Amino acid sequence: MQLDLDVVGKTFEGPEFNLDWQRCALYALGIGAGTEALDFTWEGSPRFQVYPSFAVIPAQTIIFPALTAIRADYRTLVHGEQTIRLHKPFPTSGRLTSVGRIPAVYDKGKAAVVLLETETRDAAGELVAETQWSIFCRGQGGFGGQAGPALTLPEAVAGAAPAFAESNVTSPAQALLYRLSGDHNPLHVDPDLAPKVGFEAPILHGLCTYGIAARNVVQHLCGGDATRLRRFSARFSGVVYPGNTVDVRAVPSTTAGTWLLEARVGERSVLSHGVVEIG
Repeated sequence: MQLDLDVVGKTFEGPEFNLDWQRCALYALGIGAGTEALDFTWEGSPRFQVYPSFAVIPAQTIIFPALTAIRADYRTLVHGEQTIRLHKPFPTSGRLTSVGRIPAVYDKGKAAVVLLETETRDAAGELVAETQWSIFCRGQGGFGGQAGPALTLPEAVAGAAPAFAESNVTSPAQALLYRLSGDHNPLHVDPDLAPKVGFEAPILHGLCTYGIAARNVVQHLCGGDATRLRRFSARFSGVVYPGNTVDVRAVPSTTAGTWLLEARVGERSVLSHGVVEIG
């Protein structure tokens, strides 16, 4: 299946997204928050707030139609990298609208990388968050396009101790809970489908692992204040199964206000090339 490159540059508008405290709390529970994080899981908290990684949820209303329009093959694509940028705190209720586009498609030879960007605005029209999604489409490259820019990262402070190291025990039902926020891909729930596409069992959503890492960042680097997280990017480098323990650590970089993050399951990297910016 060939990608439809005529879609590059076109704008996609998502449906109106109605946000309420239940959606906020459900997302928090889906990424592993609990009674220790009542500011995110209980609407009665005086500091009730939304995890910044929630930015991917309204953006999903753009991503799936855009991938369908460009004829990405859902049987072989994988989520490569994810970035969120926060411009203001998410409201805990109200209307959100999202628009997006595919600014570029890169040719990696046997594969293609589809880059997607979205903007989400509140009811007043103010920009709340931007997202960037890198989708690796196996078997859909070789069309003679540019390979795309190389990824560059800040340098770690030599010899610095981790700013934090947190172990997160996921529930065997973690994917069942996370999918209620909107990602209904059967790969994360159907035990008959998973072996057909190369997995021993249904896998955890990569964006759930990403959200777990963002939750750790808010707790340890932001003092529980979600408004301080300005940017978070990471590469999906390995599979997580519900019930796995995800170990997240961050080290300071030589760039002020920036940390480098990695997540592992045992000796396996599952999030790499992570960059966190705190304001």
